[in-house]
Amino acid sequence: MSRNDQLIDQDDGFGIDTTFNTEPASANAKRPDLSGSIGGRLGASGSSTPAPAGSVGPQTAYSSNTLPGGYHTNTLDEPILTTIGRDFGKVGRKTIQVLYPKGRDNALKEWDLWGPLFFCLSLAVTMSFLAPDQQESAVFTGVFALVCIGSCVVTLNCKLLGGHVSFFQSVCTLGYCISPMAIAALVSLLAHRIIITLPVVAVAVGWSISASVGFLAGAQLANRRLLAVYPICLFYICIGWIIIIS
Repeated sequence: MSRNDQLIDQDDGFGIDTTFNTEPASANAKRPDLSGSIGGRLGASGSSTPAPAGSVGPQTAYSSNTLPGGYHTNTLDEPILTTIGRDFGKVGRKTIQVLYPKGRDNALKEWDLWGPLFFCLSLAVTMSFLAPDQQESAVFTGVFALVCIGSCVVTLNCKLLGGHVSFFQSVCTLGYCISPMAIAALVSLLAHRIIITLPVVAVAVGWSISASVGFLAGAQLANRRLLAVYPICLFYICIGWIIIIS
C-alpha cells in the first residue's frame, strides 16, 4: 500500500469528493437587516411593512388636536369666507377682553397681528381727519409710525429686562390695548370740544395702561417691573396727548 493510500484510509469518514466550505463561519450567521425605508416604519418595531410610495420623511399622523404650529383646525381646505369670519371673531373676542378685562391669563395667548393693524390704521385715519388742511398724510404717517415703532421699542425693552414673553405676543398685546385710544379719537372727532375730549382721553389712557400692564404681568419682571411699566405709560400718554392737541 502506498503512502497516499495510507493517508486516505486513516481519515475517518472523509471522502475524497467532499465539498470544502471555504466561506467563514461568521458569514453563515444571520446578517442584520440593513435595508431601511425612507418613510420609516409605522406600528410595532418588528413590523416590516414597506413605506407607501411617494412618501419622503417621517410619517406623522396629525389629528385635529396635534397640528403643527399649535393650530387646532386645518384651514387649507376650508372656504376663505369661513377663515375670514373666524379671524374676525378672534379679533372681536380679544378686543372685548381688552375693554372688559376678564380671564387675562388666556386673553392673548394666541397672538395675531390683524387686530393691532386694524386699530393702528383706525387711529391713524381718525387722527388724519382731525389734522389741519394739507397735513392729513403727514399726521397719518406720524401716528402710524409712532404706534409701530413705539410698540417694538416697548417690547424690546421688556425683552432686555429679562421678560419671559415672545416678541410678537407683546406687540399683539400693545396693539390690542390701543383700542380705547381709537375710541377716544373717534369721540374727539365727533365732539370737537376739549371739555369732552380731555376726560375721555384721560380715561382711555388709563384703560390702555391698565390693560397692557395686566396682560404683560406674566412676563415675570418682579424686580424690574417699574422699568418695564414706565415705557408703556409713556407710549400711551404720547398717543393721548396727540389726540388732545389735534
